[in-house]
Amino acid sequence: MNLNEEEENEFCIPSEMVDKLYELSGGPDKYKGVIMAVSSENGKPLVYSKFDCGMTELALIKTLEDYLESMKQISPTEE
Repeated sequence: MNLNEEEENEFCIPSEMVDKLYELSGGPDKYKGVIMAVSSENGKPLVYSKFDCGMTELALIKTLEDYLESMKQISPTEE
């Protein structure tokens, strides 16, 4: 198997599933969106996102930043 074939067979979440999660995150005319971070079977980080507007995107990004910062404080990495 060559490298291109390996990349084609690598894990990914179908866009239909991302769309469905987006639809489940809120009703019509609501602020809705989704950001997912997953790891492929080869350890490659993958990020999927879909938003209804820029305000929702910024709010979710800020929430993730706050979450990741709090995780650093709970279990700091040793340097």
